[in-house]
Amino acid sequence: MNKIVAFLVLCSCVILSANAQDNTGSIKGVVLNADGKPAPSASVILTAKQITVTTDDHGIFKIANLQPGSYELVITLIGHEPVTQTVKVNAGKTTQPAILLKMANKQLTDVTVTGKSDMRAVKQQAYTVTAIDATRLHNTTKDINQVLNHTTGIKIREEGGLGSNYTFSLNGFTGKQVRFFLDGMPMDNFGSALSLNNLPINMAERIEVYKGVVPVSLGSDALGGAVNVVTNQKIKKYLDASYSIGSFNTHRASLNSRYTFDNGFTVNMNGFYNYSDNNYKIDVQIPDPQTGNYGDPVKIKRFHDAYHSSMAQVEVGFVNKPFADKLLVGLIVAENRKEVQTGLNMDLVAGNVFTTSSSLIPTLKYKKENLFIKGLSLTANANMSFIKSGITDTSSRMYDWYNNYTVKTFGSNSGEISYYKTKFRFNDRNALATANLTYEISKQHSFSLNHNYTYARRQGEDPIAVDPIPFSDPNTLSKNVTGLAYKYSTINNRFSATVFTKLFSMKANTVDAEWGTHDAMSSSYSKQGYGVAATYFIFPFAQVKASYESTWRLPEGEEMFGNGLLLANNPYLKPEHSHNINVGLAVSKTFNKHKFEGEINYLYRKSGDFIRLESDGQISRYSNLDSVRTSGIEWGVRYTYNDALMLEVNSTYQNTLNIKNFEQGLPNYIYWDRLPNIPYLFGSFDASYRFKKAFVGHDALTIGVGGNFVEKFYLFWPSQGSTETKFIIPQQFTQDASVTYSLQNGRYNIAMQCSNLSNAKVYDNFKLQKPGRAFSVKFRYFIHN
Repeated sequence: MNKIVAFLVLCSCVILSANAQDNTGSIKGVVLNADGKPAPSASVILTAKQITVTTDDHGIFKIANLQPGSYELVITLIGHEPVTQTVKVNAGKTTQPAILLKMANKQLTDVTVTGKSDMRAVKQQAYTVTAIDATRLHNTTKDINQVLNHTTGIKIREEGGLGSNYTFSLNGFTGKQVRFFLDGMPMDNFGSALSLNNLPINMAERIEVYKGVVPVSLGSDALGGAVNVVTNQKIKKYLDASYSIGSFNTHRASLNSRYTFDNGFTVNMNGFYNYSDNNYKIDVQIPDPQTGNYGDPVKIKRFHDAYHSSMAQVEVGFVNKPFADKLLVGLIVAENRKEVQTGLNMDLVAGNVFTTSSSLIPTLKYKKENLFIKGLSLTANANMSFIKSGITDTSSRMYDWYNNYTVKTFGSNSGEISYYKTKFRFNDRNALATANLTYEISKQHSFSLNHNYTYARRQGEDPIAVDPIPFSDPNTLSKNVTGLAYKYSTINNRFSATVFTKLFSMKANTVDAEWGTHDAMSSSYSKQGYGVAATYFIFPFAQVKASYESTWRLPEGEEMFGNGLLLANNPYLKPEHSHNINVGLAVSKTFNKHKFEGEINYLYRKSGDFIRLESDGQISRYSNLDSVRTSGIEWGVRYTYNDALMLEVNSTYQNTLNIKNFEQGLPNYIYWDRLPNIPYLFGSFDASYRFKKAFVGHDALTIGVGGNFVEKFYLFWPSQGSTETKFIIPQQFTQDASVTYSLQNGRYNIAMQCSNLSNAKVYDNFKLQKPGRAFSVKFRYFIHN
């Protein structure tokens, strides 16, 4: 640690010495309001450098120590439209622009301006990060998962309709290798009722997707990236209510609101409800009851696949007080119920199996800038989750796809999908505490210290179990992740870099309950990681990024404990390690009413003890794969015209290979094979046009289309078996279309959407068909002050 500190101090001295010799210029301008009078308290953002200053009482602002060149300024003031102006800085001189603002609708300005500045700040970090503006999607019927599925590097695979199991993949990493956050708080212990496929898009202001290196401030042991859903924290009073109804008797409702009193006391209330019968038609081959031979595919409705979930959240506390910028205590209550129609494929049909889950989560959030001294900031979060989950499989019936059944006479102790009947229930007790301390010495130098503690305890029971179950004795797992980072930025923010180190530790107590055994086991690990992320603006509108990280990801409780039924436990699971490299170029340029944005990234991952889910019949288990290498390229382009026309297209290619030469001293027969059951080539497109004042002066009509493409891939190792007999997940191409109409500047909204427009037969997983063409309509009411 002493060597690291010495290295950082030495770098600081060298860089400061070099900057002292800069031949710089400055900007000193005046901002005038719509009446031509000086505008005090206007925000002036130097976009390429994310320097923000505020005008004084005479409307004057100044930004000094700038390298010669052209810079884009964005000036915002409540009640006025944001203005973008380009100014040129010369060495040794002061540029003196005068900027005139125009009046605008206050209601729109409050929302739009802050969102755009935050989006720009996220995108211009040194990390490889994609920022999604969720506010433009609030009128759609999409959930957060569906939005992310149109993002470079991300592929989300679902088993079926609403509420079905899904797999999240980011640059070849899946499952727990990618971490999820809600306003910077880890969602690991929220339970299945609070997953991304349940959260309505209206809850989010923006979504940040970090690829590879994850900032220390998120305090996680993510191996391949992280997703941070950021809710709107700036509007003091608002109400956002929506309801949608769609095919397969699908209903989705959400409510998000806040009320902040003049004394700083604030109340947040959020909730959602989702329901679907999921009775869409699928093509199945039904065996002849006499011969057992399969006939031609026939269309059959799913009949036991209903799902519902609900959540309610209340937070109370204070904002913008001397003792805290934010202090909130809250409670989250959530539950879901899912009928299980099939096993791992559609050959096995169930008619009475279902799963349930309920969560009770008290929360605490605290944030304070300039804590005790100027530049010192503290953010802390804590929660305790009480989760009850279970699966019921007690029927002796054997169903077919026509909803007919026979009662088992042999093997009547077996369930419909499990080897033995089960009424398994388990209780989870999870705790989380995270704190992030940042000290900004100056605009050029800052340090961050983060610590994250998590604890998981699982205990279960099954009153009709035959064999010992993994949770009759508690299984526990505790983890600590500590990160220290130093960030340097040049005076003009043209170059910035962050170096960091992380410490990981865990301790697990498990029970190996398999084949009649019941052995208590414990394991512990301590690991250290490190990395660097840097960015440089070649031009004010173009930046290059590069990052490297040597990191560890500790196993999760679910991976080691199993779930007591179809997911077996593995107490021998080891932490996985990865070297991650990202190099990219990002461009954002505006020409009058035309705006172009683009990015291209190269990624490289070399992982050891790679944790992956393996299946054996109906049973799955997480296991380690010694050596895996992932490399690939992703790109995306976005064009907008006059805030009306939007065109966006992206694509991802990733090649994930098994690079272990030998297995137990013998040549590995799957050496250099691409990992099976992982998409390697996919992309998406979106296009929309917004007609302002379509029929009256305060309305807007938006028409949009989109599409998703996935190339076919193998279920098992590509080199094994003959071409004719290999199982594949076929090539997929789906399209969707939508029409949205808004009145009174977005207060009243109605949206109609058609997904899978061509009614294509689609699969994300082998022989698990997803819904065909579906229609939905959404009504939304939004008001704020």
